Amino acid sequence: MESVISLKVKIINILANYPVALLNSKNAELLGACPLSRLEVKDHRLKTTCILDISDQYVDVNHIGIFEDLANSLGLKPEEELKVSLLPFPKSLEYILKKINNNVLLKDEIYTIIDDVKHNKILETELSAFVTALYINGLNIEETGFLCNAMIDIGDRLSFGKKEILDKHSIGGINGRVSMVIVPIIASLGYNIPKTSSRSISSAAGTADAMEVLAPVSFKVDEIKHMIDQVKGVITWEGEVDISPVDNTFIRIEHSLHINPEGLMIASILSKKKATGVTHLVIDIPIGSNVKVKDKEQGQRLAKKFILIGRSLGIKTKALLTDGEEPCGRAFGPSLEAREVLRLLEGKHFDNLGNKSCEIAGALLELVGGAQEGTGYKVAKETILSGQALSKFKEIIKIQGGNIFSSEQIKEAQYKTQVLSEENGKIDKLHVGYFTTIAQIAGAPLDKQAGVLLFKEVGDNVKKGTLLYEVHSNSQDKLNQALEFIKENNPVTFEKIVLEEYS
Repeated sequence: MESVISLKVKIINILANYPVALLNSKNAELLGACPLSRLEVKDHRLKTTCILDISDQYVDVNHIGIFEDLANSLGLKPEEELKVSLLPFPKSLEYILKKINNNVLLKDEIYTIIDDVKHNKILETELSAFVTALYINGLNIEETGFLCNAMIDIGDRLSFGKKEILDKHSIGGINGRVSMVIVPIIASLGYNIPKTSSRSISSAAGTADAMEVLAPVSFKVDEIKHMIDQVKGVITWEGEVDISPVDNTFIRIEHSLHINPEGLMIASILSKKKATGVTHLVIDIPIGSNVKVKDKEQGQRLAKKFILIGRSLGIKTKALLTDGEEPCGRAFGPSLEAREVLRLLEGKHFDNLGNKSCEIAGALLELVGGAQEGTGYKVAKETILSGQALSKFKEIIKIQGGNIFSSEQIKEAQYKTQVLSEENGKIDKLHVGYFTTIAQIAGAPLDKQAGVLLFKEVGDNVKKGTLLYEVHSNSQDKLNQALEFIKENNPVTFEKIVLEEYS
């Protein structure tokens, strides 16, 4: 069997979104390769790793099929000659098995895994096994620190040349785009806050999903630097900035498995903050039965880890445990949440979204010395009441290329259904998890206008027939599916007069 063979490129006009190469069975046999083997593909300019599939139908002998997206990224042309060789199984598989068996990983082992993820040497099935092992067995503080530093070291650094860079991060699971309120507050007070945000993992909208309703969010590093120089704050999608190239891979696996391992979450967040030069950071940890962190004890443990590892990275970090039982604002879904942010900044209402935003912005101001201890909330709220934060938000929208500056400009979905109360009583609970699921079934976040809009709060007294909430969607079928879910999972519960019954 030959160790290296020369093959000519055949471009397959399909977007694979993964580095897959096709070989004819005869060439695969020459290499001693089988489906899912790892191939090294190189010429005088480049070298990359591909996962093998075999097809005599699509690829002739002495050719290699390269999918269109990979061919474009590598700059390959049809009939170009490449050297192809079979790679051995990566050492990282041994370390993944070690974690599956609930053993502690060493620094070099973690670095090897991350490097192999970056260079596409680990299959998604193998990476899924690693993420699952982290979810079941966890990482200790030392392992989490190693993972964080490994993710920092393989990515780019985003240096703004500023003395102080402020940021906040919520570990997610709840509605309300707090970041979209905090960024203009902080920026309007003269501090730099380059908010690189994620798309949804477990919620009905990520910050990037909601901000994209108002303005583009995909920018290169130099563009972000320019915008920070001009307006102090931005809200962009982190996936366009190569500060943590393996993180999107992990997020894709987490999303498909519906899990978010604690150690991986901490490393993901802090590695990106360090890579973007953050000096002062507030972590928001919502606690509730239907969000990621279920109880105060788990929240306290997370907070200590964030502070300890953040400090080791040179980031001044504060963690806040916040209420995740009640909805944060009225909306679930990108467009509806973006509209509520604008309505808040426009002074049309001030609800718990405003309170939470000012609490976190205030904590950040106190952390950086921009407000005396205990006064940060008041300073933050004044920027909203005075219109200062709204003016800054409009500057941010404009510099990011947006043209929606008013809540009235945001259009609703084609279909919507009102859900009315079927009884008289006092609302005891609005289940965040159920409302999130309803919004997702309705199409959020891919359908930007899909979601749920609440009209009542916990503690409100309502009569039968009162409007409780609306479900929005651009698909009648998805709207019907959401209503079917509601029949089996009522997201609104009322106070009970009889607590227990004995006989």
